[in-house]
Amino acid sequence: MTLPLLLLTFLGCTGTPVSDRADTSADADTDTDSDTDTDTDSDTDTDSDSDADTDTGSGEVDADGDGYPAWSTALDPARADCDDADPDVTPDTEVYVPAGAFIRGDDGDALAAPARSITLSDYCIDRLEVTNEAFVGLLQEREDRGLHNVDDLGQALFDLADADDSFAERVLYGDGVWSVSPGYERHPVVEVWHWSGALYCEANGKSLPTEAQWEKAARGATDARIWPWGAEDPDCARANFAYFVADAIVLCVGDTAEVGSYDNASPYGALDLAGNVAEWVSDWFDADGYQTDADTDPTGPAEGEPFTDPMGTFIARVARGGTFLNVPTFMRVSNRAPEPEDATSNGVGFRCARPLVAE
Repeated sequence: MTLPLLLLTFLGCTGTPVSDRADTSADADTDTDSDTDTDTDSDTDTDSDSDADTDTGSGEVDADGDGYPAWSTALDPARADCDDADPDVTPDTEVYVPAGAFIRGDDGDALAAPARSITLSDYCIDRLEVTNEAFVGLLQEREDRGLHNVDDLGQALFDLADADDSFAERVLYGDGVWSVSPGYERHPVVEVWHWSGALYCEANGKSLPTEAQWEKAARGATDARIWPWGAEDPDCARANFAYFVADAIVLCVGDTAEVGSYDNASPYGALDLAGNVAEWVSDWFDADGYQTDADTDPTGPAEGEPFTDPMGTFIARVARGGTFLNVPTFMRVSNRAPEPEDATSNGVGFRCARPLVAE
């Protein structure tokens, strides 16, 4: 599918998916020549303020010695360590979202109405979207175990067969080696299925966030803001998206950008929750879901149902946040985009969430 067809999604029809839908087959057999860069994502800052395992004087506990207290003991939620047994997990990699209520939804959006109070338990969410180099790390680890580009059910993990758009290939494969096209290492991974994101998160002790978790992480608990950063409308210094000038579409970048490139932090410190790439969440899509689901820790419907929009009828999961090819309507914190579970897209990636249980 070519770029002009992608731009049809800018017209703002309710229910129109956020981006081009690529090949819906999970064919994992197409190989591409590659370099041999198998580095994995390490978005970490292990600088520490303390070398002690514990600090009983303040009541904070830092068991892994990375300078950040365990989330359940942290006096400042912004410094909470989401996994105090792993020094590579810090607030630079995952941000803590304290338990409590927030206003979810938008009365002015049929798919996101009504706006109402939802209460969530404690959780953490990745500060950044999962990158190409991080996802290639998973692909290579499985390749080395004889699992070429498949999950445990035999479903493809990365869409090597995608060739229906004008965008450069960024994840490459050849002779048993997965790599990333130079310059795209720190870009968010795209062309992955919903189950691909779920497997990656599970392999890292996490899960895809629920819709409610994603929206609270983007919106915060104190107001009904439209954008993760607040009330100010987006511009190209704030996010990677598209906009109209008269009847012409203008692209801020025209491709994905490196994760963390923009000053667009949410109230909890998560970045890039608007624009760049949309993100798979765990829920099946239900057009009436915001009217009917639970008030506490909602997880969406038990199964998917057919959804019809101008591009067809399909069983949909949910993607949130909008892409580099979307206008701001799709970037609002309340916007819900149905995407076929059995399709990939050049504009949909993911990040992970970590459930938390106090010890």
